[in-house]
Amino acid sequence: MGKKADKAGRKKDKKIEKQNKKREKKAKILKQKASTITPEQRLDMIATAAYYIAEKHGFDPLRATQDWEDAEQQIDTILKSIP
Repeated sequence: MGKKADKAGRKKDKKIEKQNKKREKKAKILKQKASTITPEQRLDMIATAAYYIAEKHGFDPLRATQDWEDAEQQIDTILKSIP
């Protein structure tokens, strides 16, 4: 392998290493955010999601409980998926 190929390989390795560090940092931040969500914040997230779900169904009052349960499940799934 020539000097140019070695230099290109090292440059590529450094770029990959930098990308991996960024990903690790982002994952760490997301994990901290997920672990610091208060019950009040979770409730606010559920209420917002329930609003948009209800909006899709024309704010049908007969679906209010189901919309809330769907929102709760949706938010909990998202929060659990954060590393």
